[in-house]
Amino acid sequence: MITAILPFRSVADSKRRMESALSEQERMELSARLLVRTLGALRSARSIERTILVSPDPLARALARASGAVAIDDRGVPLNEAILLGIQHARADGATTALVIPVDLAHVSGGALDELVHAWRASGAASALLPALDGGTAALITPLPTSMSLRYGEGSAALHLRELTATTSSVHQLTSPLAADLDTPEDLVAATAPGDGRAADDQHDGLIALPIDGLGEIQPNDNLPELIAEGVRRFLDERAIGPLRPDDVISVTQKIVSKAEGAIVDLTTITPRPEAVAYAERWKRDARQVEVVLQEAVRVVRMDRGVIITETAHGFVLANSGVDASNVGPRSGEIVTLLPRDPDASAAKIRAAIAARTGVAPGVIITDSFGRPWRLGITDVAIGLAGIAALEDLRGQPDADGRVMAATVRAVADQIAAAAELALGKSAKRPLAFIRGAKPAPTESGSIRESLMPPDWDLFR
Repeated sequence: MITAILPFRSVADSKRRMESALSEQERMELSARLLVRTLGALRSARSIERTILVSPDPLARALARASGAVAIDDRGVPLNEAILLGIQHARADGATTALVIPVDLAHVSGGALDELVHAWRASGAASALLPALDGGTAALITPLPTSMSLRYGEGSAALHLRELTATTSSVHQLTSPLAADLDTPEDLVAATAPGDGRAADDQHDGLIALPIDGLGEIQPNDNLPELIAEGVRRFLDERAIGPLRPDDVISVTQKIVSKAEGAIVDLTTITPRPEAVAYAERWKRDARQVEVVLQEAVRVVRMDRGVIITETAHGFVLANSGVDASNVGPRSGEIVTLLPRDPDASAAKIRAAIAARTGVAPGVIITDSFGRPWRLGITDVAIGLAGIAALEDLRGQPDADGRVMAATVRAVADQIAAAAELALGKSAKRPLAFIRGAKPAPTESGSIRESLMPPDWDLFR
């Protein structure tokens, strides 16, 4: 069993060499982000069975526990003593191998860590060392128990190589993009510069929309946020697209959210009202389904030619109150799904689960298919979101010709939903999509209600 040992001093005191380039708040935010990102990478690495954070910082330990790691208070002992505490705890817990890494590796990801472990195992050596570019130690792998002396500090790679050679039967010197760390402003520049070793599509100027497979049939009371978070983690490991980024978006179809949350109606339990029966008979519809549509409506806009246009409690104006009999699984014809009661809240839960699993909180949208006034056909739109704004207001900005735009407000979340639907298809049973390149405006207070037409603007009322 491989246990990762992650030493960390504190959010407040880390990255002091960045003070010339970052404000104190920016420096502390960078420290926290690096810690969360590394914890997420360790959690997603298939080869790492447990992570132990060793830190005197209560905030760091809370972040570690939220990520599923063990957190040990080292009470501020020197770094090498703190790491030794972690190793001793790992050994007592049954670990056979320790992987010691810092929190500030520039290109850390679950996939990169798995590649590192794979290279060590393929070598057949008892231990392994990855020297950092500055002569420090980016990763140290040693069997447990160990009698080696820890030498973290300036020039530690050479010292650790000597220690491992003396205390284990064989040692393998690794190479990996993980050798780059983030200690100085120059490191930050190098880590974000073109050609720094990141996946090529990190520099891509277009839009990437990819399906995320493998979720399976969703049942009521399934822990959908956790299932999606695991699916995203697995997708990132399997695809050569680099680590998850905050401006990425995960698109989730409404149907699986409704199923997991129990927004399902058994039509055999429905007794339709006379109005529903009469309308169904005239237009050859299921009277029970018409009844459910009317129950879900707060306002009926139009009923004609077999079509029912309603307004729901969410404020959506759409066909059939969002009641849907398609893609419902084995009981097709017997059940229908309703819209989630609070799609924004559903998106927020999914986003939080992905952040806990990967260390990064992307945008999340819940999507459904809508028709539109003036246009034939349906397209997917966002009915819930988290982490991004629904709209991009370009009013007051110049267009390509320098003219100030007076009315342009882009429905960014809806555009992303439409792109995701093209990647997924309607009948392939793919409910999740990964979108990169849309670059929606980040916000912690976004709501789909931003995109709803105010009643006094609605020319269709």
